[in-house]
Amino acid sequence: MKRLGSFLIILLLGLSFVQVEAIDYYKEEFTLKVGVLRNGDAQITVVTSILGPKDKIQEEIASILNQTNLTEEEAIAKFEEEQLSSYIASLKNTGVETKNQTFKVTSIREDNFTVVFTAYAEKFANYYSYDGYWEIIVDPTRGYGAMQIPDTGLSQKMELHSTFIIELPEGAELVEYPQAYAKEFGQSKFSVTSKVEGNKVIIGSDIYLEENLSPEGFRALFGDYNAFYIRYTTPYEGEETYQSVKTEQYLRAEILDDGTTELFIRDTYIEPKEQVEFIKLQINLMGAENVTGLILQNYLQGMVAQGMTVEDANASILGLDKEGPLTIETNYLLKNFTKLINGTYEYSFDPTLLNPSQLGYRAQNEINQSLKIEFILPPEAEIVEVPKNISREVKGNTYFLSTKVDGNRILITANVFVRYGAPFEDVYSLVGDVERGYIRYRLSSEGTNLTTTQIAGVAGAVILVGVAIFMLKKR
Repeated sequence: MKRLGSFLIILLLGLSFVQVEAIDYYKEEFTLKVGVLRNGDAQITVVTSILGPKDKIQEEIASILNQTNLTEEEAIAKFEEEQLSSYIASLKNTGVETKNQTFKVTSIREDNFTVVFTAYAEKFANYYSYDGYWEIIVDPTRGYGAMQIPDTGLSQKMELHSTFIIELPEGAELVEYPQAYAKEFGQSKFSVTSKVEGNKVIIGSDIYLEENLSPEGFRALFGDYNAFYIRYTTPYEGEETYQSVKTEQYLRAEILDDGTTELFIRDTYIEPKEQVEFIKLQINLMGAENVTGLILQNYLQGMVAQGMTVEDANASILGLDKEGPLTIETNYLLKNFTKLINGTYEYSFDPTLLNPSQLGYRAQNEINQSLKIEFILPPEAEIVEVPKNISREVKGNTYFLSTKVDGNRILITANVFVRYGAPFEDVYSLVGDVERGYIRYRLSSEGTNLTTTQIAGVAGAVILVGVAIFMLKKR
């Protein structure tokens, strides 16, 4: 729920001694000034003042100024140029485009090291037609609300004072903004104040962290805080910029009389088109044969770990030589795929196609994912249970699961569609309580065996293709 944009957190970094674990007492004042325009773009000014510890500030100043063959002014200019490039690159990596950027050192004393970053930030406020309002993310927790804290806690003692001044565009009507909040844990404290002056929202945050504060302490201070948003409406609609994510998955399993299973899996990646084409490029650079080997390796490791014997396997990648969807197909001939459990055979799978918590507090893409499972049983099979049909709609988000039985053939289709901007609560209402799907049947003979663990692993095999693609992107 707290997977926020890391824009504000990035702006706090860049000074090397801020992250040094040996610091005894770190003190900082931070101010973010934002002037939001009608289209959601904004002029931003970030002022960060490091007020202690003096010895670390002195070390940083020395490292900046002690440059061979450079005057003091030239050394500072070099530092400013390096920091500016780092800020721009970090922001771009998180999807924030900026222009007209500046970075200046305005104070370089041992008790006050201050830097100022300014920029024109595109799409600082996002418009969501889903709710009909604009949204700006602010983080009074300064990142501690989402940070993974080691069991030993953080060694630094810290004092952070932050001010966020957000000036909304003319005609904006404020809907929601962070309210006063206060928590304490021992000597550690976290408090938030807020006020509205005309079209300005002013939020203050004070954080005092004792040395070696435990994860329990961080949870006590920040765990319940969720007021990260300023939301407002305007007489005009904004322009939404997002990508559609569309995939289709198909799995066909035919269980033969002799216990052998013929398994076919096909994954089709349709959108976002630019990303699909980028993945194709990476596959071609690596070599399609190498990539199919990687895919098969992922599948086979999982199957062997479940006690299966793979008699034959092959994979192919389609669509590499033209624009359009990317399709990966795999075929397997398996032994020991099935086992008898208490006279009943069982196949289980997760039909939801997504985990709501993976979307964060709000869907940042339009999602359209489909699943089709074709399960062919031996002719003598007696079907005991199949998944029930489901059809749901929550504010334009839809989910359905349909099961059809034709003799010994079971066909299951499922689809989930999530609108751009859908909040976690709506997505959870859509699929959060959807239970696992089960196919259960009996045979007159005991020649075919099926275990819940093994067959469930095959349903998860579709995911392995996605993992392989993710690995390709990382490489």
